[in-house]
Amino acid sequence: MSDVIMYIQECEGLIRQLQVDLQILRDENYYQLEELAFRVMRLQDELVTLRLECTNLYRKGHFTSLELVPPSTLTTTHLKAEPLTKATHSSSTSWFRKPMTRAELVAISSSEDEGNLRFVYELLSWVEEMQMKLERAEWGNDLPSVELQLETQQHIHTSVEELGSSVKEARLYEGKMSQNFHTSYAETLGKLETQYCKLKETSSFRMRHLQSLHKFVSRATAELIWLNEKEEEELAYDWSDNNSNISAKRNYFSELTMELEEKQDVFRSLQDTAELLSLENHPAKQTVEAYSAAVQSQLQWMKQLCLCVEQHVKENTAYFQFFSDARELESFLRNLQDSIKRKYSCDHNTSLSRLEDLLQDSMAQDEKEQLIQSKSSVASLVGRSKTIVQLKPRSPDHVLKNTISVKAVCDYRQIEITICKNDECVLEDNSQRTKWKVISPTGNEAMVPSVCFLIPPPNKDAIEMASRVEQSYQKVMALWHQLHVNTKSLISWNYLRKDLDLVQTWNLEKLRSSAPGECHQIMKNLQAHYEDFLQDSRDSVLFSVADRLRLEEEVEACKARFQHLMKSMENEDKEETVAKMYISELKNIRLRLEEYEQRVVKRIQSLASSRTDRDAWQDNALRIAEQEHTQEDLQQLRSDLDAVSMKCDSFLHQSPSSSSVPTLRSELNLLVEKMDHVYGLSTVYLNKLKTVDVIVRSIQDAELLVKGYEIKLSQEEVVLADLSALEAHWSTLRHWLSDVKDKNSVFSVLDEEIAKAKVVAEQMSRLTPERNLDLERYQEKGSQLQERWHRVIAQLEIRQSELESIQEVLGDYRACHGTLIKWIEETTAQQEMMKPGQAEDSRVLSEQLSQQTALFAEIERNQTKLDQCQKFSQQYSTIVKDYELQLMTYKAFVESQQKSPGKRRRMLSSSDAITQEFMDLRTRYTALVT
Repeated sequence: MSDVIMYIQECEGLIRQLQVDLQILRDENYYQLEELAFRVMRLQDELVTLRLECTNLYRKGHFTSLELVPPSTLTTTHLKAEPLTKATHSSSTSWFRKPMTRAELVAISSSEDEGNLRFVYELLSWVEEMQMKLERAEWGNDLPSVELQLETQQHIHTSVEELGSSVKEARLYEGKMSQNFHTSYAETLGKLETQYCKLKETSSFRMRHLQSLHKFVSRATAELIWLNEKEEEELAYDWSDNNSNISAKRNYFSELTMELEEKQDVFRSLQDTAELLSLENHPAKQTVEAYSAAVQSQLQWMKQLCLCVEQHVKENTAYFQFFSDARELESFLRNLQDSIKRKYSCDHNTSLSRLEDLLQDSMAQDEKEQLIQSKSSVASLVGRSKTIVQLKPRSPDHVLKNTISVKAVCDYRQIEITICKNDECVLEDNSQRTKWKVISPTGNEAMVPSVCFLIPPPNKDAIEMASRVEQSYQKVMALWHQLHVNTKSLISWNYLRKDLDLVQTWNLEKLRSSAPGECHQIMKNLQAHYEDFLQDSRDSVLFSVADRLRLEEEVEACKARFQHLMKSMENEDKEETVAKMYISELKNIRLRLEEYEQRVVKRIQSLASSRTDRDAWQDNALRIAEQEHTQEDLQQLRSDLDAVSMKCDSFLHQSPSSSSVPTLRSELNLLVEKMDHVYGLSTVYLNKLKTVDVIVRSIQDAELLVKGYEIKLSQEEVVLADLSALEAHWSTLRHWLSDVKDKNSVFSVLDEEIAKAKVVAEQMSRLTPERNLDLERYQEKGSQLQERWHRVIAQLEIRQSELESIQEVLGDYRACHGTLIKWIEETTAQQEMMKPGQAEDSRVLSEQLSQQTALFAEIERNQTKLDQCQKFSQQYSTIVKDYELQLMTYKAFVESQQKSPGKRRRMLSSSDAITQEFMDLRTRYTALVT
């Protein structure tokens, strides 16, 4: 027995050392602390059970041999006590047993007192056993064991409550005990009652704490299950390049992060509950702390996993975005290369304008901007390729030929291995997708979740892709540069070719005709273009070394030709001096000639301006005097030009090959032509002024003549109904018409002068673009006077003719009217003599009747005369009105021409008088008839 006790004590020392080690691991937040704590608790519970069983066995053996069994009955007692021993032994293997009843114990005892005493011992033994078991009982280290402990405790607590009736029964038999057993029975019963009260308190205490423990463990287990599910899902996620659906994972991760944020209150509540139970010194404090630590550890691990997932989402997004951008940029560069090759290809046959357009387009079009933008994109892609992680080794299908380096993205601790964030580890085996065999920096080897690691750059595929894109960009740049160089070299070649062709066509005449410094500038341009060509064609594939040598020979030949021409020109400089002197004299004459020309042109232009005729004659006389003076100056200048011209002709004859000969000859010819032109213009202008002077005087004479007759004709306004007045007016018109025809010579002279003016105007139009507005005005005015003169003649002829018609109609009317008036007066007198009622004789009445009958017949005959008189009256009225309308129209015309309207008087027309006279005749005739 002492050996057993020693072994138990050694085991207790080992368990205490294990608890010290557990505390150390708890301080370091070891991730498998809960499992180790659970195993230590199981060992501690087993040790408590062994000690309890050892104590029970010791007590039972001591009680049987010393107190209950006398020597004479020991064998019988042992035999009879064997079932109890078995029952006791069997109870040690279960959680509890019910005590034997008094009747059962009395039945196996030798007497009733012995049975009662056994009954008290049985109750005390059961109470002590339950007390010890409850004190040493496990609280459970997980939810199933806690639930089992709670269920068992509920049964035990019920049995403890039921045991109260047995204790009362034992109290009833205390007075019935014999003297031999009474003392022991009373002591044992008192001890039983004391232990029973203690047992009830212990059972209630355990029941209450098991209930609070079950509630806490249930909540903690639910959260651990949720955390474990999320952990398994994150550990099982495929982060290799086979899974490109990062957006879905990003969304899920956002939801997981939100769930973790929402569960923070739950985790804090669990932590607060655990701390409260610990502060209350809960009997299962270790289990509470273990679960609390497990939840906190799993939560921390989940947070570490979230860091891993966040990093993986970031890196995988960059991975797939990189390859997508790389493929897109590679395709873009391929298309850009084709576009540049198609657009900017050129050769020697391409025109210069097309080449310049291509060069300008290559510097300003979208391709250059795209290349500049692509440069930054390629540089960015190359830079990004160095930061792209490796995803292919994350797949088990990618067999590792050698170990590779991995980087921890979170902290990970196990017994076998400890890894901190950012540690560089070695991946030895990736055959499992979720767990890798890695070696820590300290040399430890273990299987670790693959999500904890990144396979850091460099990514060979990413670098190769970036290198391929960069090579594509370099090819495009090289192509663009080559085409750009080719274009520039062709442009320089074209400019050089133009200069060479130009210089090869030079001779002395062209050099002399060129502007000062122009040839030297062209030679400088030739040299500059040649140097540009050498520079631009250095990298061009369109020009070989032979092409450059051939162009160099042509350039040197052009230079030699230019030098030869320049020496030839130096020999002619002396002749140039003389020629320039003559040219200077010609220029002086030309300046004076231009001054005279400006005067003449200015006078022509000022004369062409509109002006009134009031002072035309005096102004024209003044201009004639000025122009005659100018004409004399031009005559003198012409003599000077003839003298210089003779000198120039002598020089041209002596030095026909001088370079200034064309210039001098040209200047001389131009000046002679200009002199002829200006002198002719001046002469024509002077003739024009003299012609205008004659025309002005002729127009004035003609205008006075026309105005006189227009005034005379416009003074007639009405026709008098008097034959003698009409005859007198007709004679006047005939006299005027005779005078007018005699004076037609005035207008004949005017026509001749206008014809001369037209000739002068044509000469002026050939010499100057200015219009001869003054001549045109005088021509127009002469035409108007001619038209007015013809109107005067027409008016005289028409009026004379119409007056004859008026005289004829008026004579007929007067004859008819006089006859009718005379008849009416005679008949009226006869009628007054034959008044009715004065004749009484029948013969007289008969004569009167015959007279009336004759009068009636005569009235009928005179009716025809009356109608004829009316006709003459109407004809006269019509003719006179037309004649007077013509008078008014012509008068209005004369007033519009002379711009001096006369006073209009209201004149009574003779047509109205004749019409009224006939109406009076008709009235008298009607009165006579009635």
